Amino acid sequence: MKFVVIGAGKIGGTLSQQLVEEGHSVIAVDSNSEAVKKLLNSQDIMCIEGNGATADIQVQAGIKGADLLIATTAHDELNMVCCMLGRQLGAKRTICRVRNPEYYDQIDIIKNNLGLALIINPELTTAREIANGLVFPTAAKVEVFGKGRVEMVELKISEDSQLIGLTLAEIYKRLRLKFLICAVQRESGTFIPSGDFVLHAGDRINIAASHSDIERFFRENGLVKNKIKSVMIVGGGKIGYYLAKMLSSMGMRVKVIEKDYTRCTELCDEVPKATIIHGDGTDQELLLDEGIKEVDAFVALSGLDEENIIMSLYAKNNSGAKTITKINRDSYIDMARMLGLDTIVMPKLLTTGTILSYVRSLENASSESRIESHYHIVGNKVEAIEFNIKENIPHLTGIPLKDVRIKKNILICAIIRKRQVIIPNGSDTIELDDSVIIVTKDQRFSELRDILE
Repeated sequence: MKFVVIGAGKIGGTLSQQLVEEGHSVIAVDSNSEAVKKLLNSQDIMCIEGNGATADIQVQAGIKGADLLIATTAHDELNMVCCMLGRQLGAKRTICRVRNPEYYDQIDIIKNNLGLALIINPELTTAREIANGLVFPTAAKVEVFGKGRVEMVELKISEDSQLIGLTLAEIYKRLRLKFLICAVQRESGTFIPSGDFVLHAGDRINIAASHSDIERFFRENGLVKNKIKSVMIVGGGKIGYYLAKMLSSMGMRVKVIEKDYTRCTELCDEVPKATIIHGDGTDQELLLDEGIKEVDAFVALSGLDEENIIMSLYAKNNSGAKTITKINRDSYIDMARMLGLDTIVMPKLLTTGTILSYVRSLENASSESRIESHYHIVGNKVEAIEFNIKENIPHLTGIPLKDVRIKKNILICAIIRKRQVIIPNGSDTIELDDSVIIVTKDQRFSELRDILE
């Protein structure tokens, strides 16, 4: 497929790279010469320096007949103009980045009138990811499938866990719950485990189950903590705004620390239920004065990765709070995990996951299965994909899973059938209208039949 990506920043650059890796033709456009030069030096992508909101530049980028134009600049209005112009010049579909909360209140009007295929809001998506992660205080990450019927939760195996030294088969037999450990990350690598896989202390595991069975798993393993009632957020930007609004509506006590005074006054009006503090979140005395030792969760959302890591480490060492850290640079992920930070969120990966899900659904529009949701898990090393079965698939549907020949490093971790969640065993089958959730390592699937050998 042919793509034109306008905006070569964090999201545009990451998206361009992933689209090229999946075999698509990509032309990136940016008016910033440094951004263009950086993209050219780091990736095998054709780049054009210029204003993507002008017809000449879009024509030069090959907009006529392009399968998709994606506008990801930092300016909402510019993105809308790019998409509107792109449609007029021949782009088949357009995706627009819109971040301003004022615009988002009327997002359906904007989408319909501009003929947009999809609107992305990285800040809102990130806030939702963080809010989901606060539902299970012990979990590092929570992804949702099947309209909330299945959850995939990441957690770290502690040194005193009763699961250490047991095979997965022994764990399933002992706990007698409907769940599946579908991915494991340890220092030696990332694994899609089978029943004879043995868990070690320090492993990061991803568990798939219904919400109620996830709760039971946590209770059975002594992982239940008190629900989070108070949250301290450092950074009152768009993510901080969306998150504070969400958590306040959930009944949590929210305190936002923001060093820009004008932004503080805006937040007081926008999120009246939250407490807004004017100050520097890297000031240890300020954090202590504002009660960091008493809060249940601490969220670092400043614009600098280094500040977020340092603040989260301070919170972790001086309180019992669950820490959530926003990071933009890929190179910092492993370091942050080595330092023991609980939860890491990367807005660019959350956003590109949404777009890739849409792109893959376009690729298999006429096939028997359709992608409903798509996530990167285990530090971006594993994909979790939800497919909806629209037609019978030869050698797969209606056949007991023990008789289906599936490629290596792929696991079918859940089937949703008419609101019923099935954690499959060898005798279960995939049927028409089912939603099927798979995890895969080193594979990129656009349709479910691709899992077959």
